[in-house]
This record gives sequence, structure tokens and C-alpha cells, in this order.
Amino acid sequence: MNSKVIGVMLVLGPILTMGTWLLYNVDTSGMSSSDTLNALIAEKNKAQIGASIRMFGLTSMFMGLYFLARSLRNDNSISNVCADIGGLLLLLCVPIWVLNQGADITAINHADKFGNAAGEAILAASLAGRNVFFLFATGIFMLGISLTLLKKYKRIPGLYHVLGALFIIVSVIGMTGLSDAVAWLGMFGLTVVAGISTILKKENPN
Repeated sequence: MNSKVIGVMLVLGPILTMGTWLLYNVDTSGMSSSDTLNALIAEKNKAQIGASIRMFGLTSMFMGLYFLARSLRNDNSISNVCADIGGLLLLLCVPIWVLNQGADITAINHADKFGNAAGEAILAASLAGRNVFFLFATGIFMLGISLTLLKKYKRIPGLYHVLGALFIIVSVIGMTGLSDAVAWLGMFGLTVVAGISTILKKENPN
């Protein structure tokens, strides 16, 4: 895939996702499934629009990361293996996270048709999908290793090595639970930087 397209996906995805999480989101933190459903119904349009934007943003981001991983193939076999594993883990995140974000929309619709109990059950079941963060962090960790070993891209010397090291650091912070906020913001922010550098990168003649 063209590097410019990959770069746009990497930039657009995190911005849309984090933008709606921070600025256009129904705050349900610390609520039970029942209270969460009531909050979502009270701001139905906001919940549905926000979830739809996040579904698109997350799909764009993870697909961009997957294609970025595929583009990293070079003469270093370890880098290639890490890129392949990381890319597959990140690709696996797409359906899980889309279903998780779409649970709000499904819960609201089912509550309208079948009562609040049905909506609450959907929200409760969707909580298991939050474990997808481990796949995300592991995929980013493997991608980071691949980037640190990379010798292929020379548009901005050393940038991919620095990005790779930072990807490793924030993913370890996330997997060990040291700071969820640092891990989230770090991985999303670094993805945007990777997207910008990918847009600026010259096409490899290989």
C-alpha cells in the first residue's frame, strides 16, 4: 500500500478516536452496567455518534499499523519476524475493538426494543473486550522491536529507531500497569508521529 495512505490512516485514526474520547464522549467511568445504560440513553445521539466515529478511527489506526508493519520488511530476519507478529496482533485488535465500541449502540437499540435488561447484559458482556488492550500493547511492543532494528528507511535518519524505542517503553508501561494514562496517550501519540513520518518518507525503490 502507498506510504501516504498508510500515514494518513495512522494520523487520522488516533486523532478521531482520542478526540471523541476526550471531547465528545458520554462519561460512564466507575458506573455499573445499569447506570451506564441510563447515561447512554440520556445522551443517545452523542453516544451513538461518538461510538461510530471511534469505530472508524480505531479501524483506521489499527489497519494503518498493520500495513506499516508489513512495509518494514528488510534484510534483518529478526526485524521481519517481529513486524509480522506485531502486525497480526494489531490486525486482530480491529474486530474486537470495533465490537467493543459498537456495544454502546447495540445496547441502546436493544434497550429500546427489549427493555433495559437486554441493554445491560450487552454492556456487561462487552467489558471482556477491554482485555484487547493487552493485544494492542503486545503488538506495539513487537512493532517497536522491529523499528529499532530497521535500516531500510533513510528519509529521517534515526527517527524510526527512536520511535521503536519509545513504542517499547510505553507498551511495557501499559502491560505492567504502571500507568494506563501514559500508555494510552503514549501509544496513540507515537502512532500519529509514525503516521507523519510515513507521509514524509520517500517511497522505497525496492
